[in-house]
Amino acid sequence: MNTRLKRIRQLLFLNSLSSFGAICTFVFLLLAFLEFVTGSRLTPYNPGAPNLANANSIPSLSHPFGTDFQGRDILSRVLSALPVDIGLPLLIVSASAVIGIIVGTVAGYFGGLLEELIMRLTDMFLAFPAFILALAVAATLGPSLVNAVLSLTFVWWPPYVRLVRGNVLSITTQDYFAASKAMNSSFGYILAKGIVPNVLPAVLVYATMDVGTSLLSLSTLGYLGIGVPPSSPELGSMVSSISYNLYTYPWEALFPALIVLLIVAGFSFLGEGIRESLDIKVRPHILIRNKVFSENS
Repeated sequence: MNTRLKRIRQLLFLNSLSSFGAICTFVFLLLAFLEFVTGSRLTPYNPGAPNLANANSIPSLSHPFGTDFQGRDILSRVLSALPVDIGLPLLIVSASAVIGIIVGTVAGYFGGLLEELIMRLTDMFLAFPAFILALAVAATLGPSLVNAVLSLTFVWWPPYVRLVRGNVLSITTQDYFAASKAMNSSFGYILAKGIVPNVLPAVLVYATMDVGTSLLSLSTLGYLGIGVPPSSPELGSMVSSISYNLYTYPWEALFPALIVLLIVAGFSFLGEGIRESLDIKVRPHILIRNKVFSENS
């Protein structure tokens, strides 16, 4: 296991884009974790304290990202927003992945009428753009952070069901699966030993790249005023609250939007790097090209 993880790590950092994604993701995850644990002690200023005498200040040494229309330090507000803008997409994706693994495994393993019902329900959700459906649910529930998370989770699980179900159907055609069935192995044993270990890599790759998509959707809900309240630091709502000053004070929207771009790009490149490192068709070509491992390894 340690050797395999070491090889994956080495393969991951062979690609410049995946290296950027890994480093970028690690930095933002660390900042979000420290900001959450320390309770905004990382911020140079109080992110919610207005200072009208210092409103709309340009970026400077004392305010690297400048200040907004209320004189609040934008860098402090960006740092305070990271636990929400990274933690909640991770929560949405994790919950959706768990639902997808459970429901997709049941559909692929048992088949029959149960599979038909599950897949038709999944197709009903996939027939609508996920964000539009989430927007309708969030607008119905009302503007709040909890409702935004619930609305996105409500529409985010169908792709995971389809992904897992396809992998499970492929696994059921393998000889070891037939041997396990012939030995009357329990469903729990087959699930733990044969299905989950083979399904998790595909789910991990998709989920890693999906974090950026869920972050964009959550930020868009905040931009539209349906997610986090404007008074609370959140990247989407920050861009929305100062969008009318875009041409006069462009830095007020530029820096929060740039952070969203970096986080989304980081998770996307990291997910692509993980996919390549796990792909047995791509992996040998990468190894030969970069001469990382000897022929006997």
